[in-house]
Amino acid sequence: MFTIYYQPHKRRIREAAFVQHLVQTFQQAQIVHGRFNIDPKYLDCFVQKEEIVAKLEVDNLLPNQRRQNCLELLANCPSQIKIALNPNRISFDVVVERDKQIYYWEFHEEQHRNLGVNRLQQIYNAADNEIILVPRYLQRFIRDIWRVKCFRPYTIVWYDWFAQYQHEYQPELREGFHEFHLPNDFSFRNFLI
Repeated sequence: MFTIYYQPHKRRIREAAFVQHLVQTFQQAQIVHGRFNIDPKYLDCFVQKEEIVAKLEVDNLLPNQRRQNCLELLANCPSQIKIALNPNRISFDVVVERDKQIYYWEFHEEQHRNLGVNRLQQIYNAADNEIILVPRYLQRFIRDIWRVKCFRPYTIVWYDWFAQYQHEYQPELREGFHEFHLPNDFSFRNFLI
């Protein structure tokens, strides 16, 4: 059994082109237009605030003011951060399932490194209590780090890398963490914890 799970979004044109590239590569796959339900056990994987802070303090690729804002906001966060209380609140852009093996994929657009969405979102402490509301850019950033930390096999493809290399790119289903980004651009590889 070979299945690609993908929930289409009308406004995500570049993401749709990326998914079409995957579909053409994995032609034998059945396409399911819907979300893949993650195992609830992943909700008990926490992000350590001090590890994020340490990496942010030495990062020089994120927008400086937003990076500083993240550091200030993290000061009010608990030492262990939980991403969600319900697995329905977590999704991936694409999930590929082959022979009961799950492969997680994210297509990252500029908001994942520009830290630009301010509307408030929730994060939680390890005891499942709702904590402070934080800007979406910080919540997204923490979630991205959580995905890098907790999910394998996991692949990130950045929109600008894909725009430049899509004709040479041959997607593969392989173990580990893989990230495709342009040189000298921000990468979550630097946040592997």
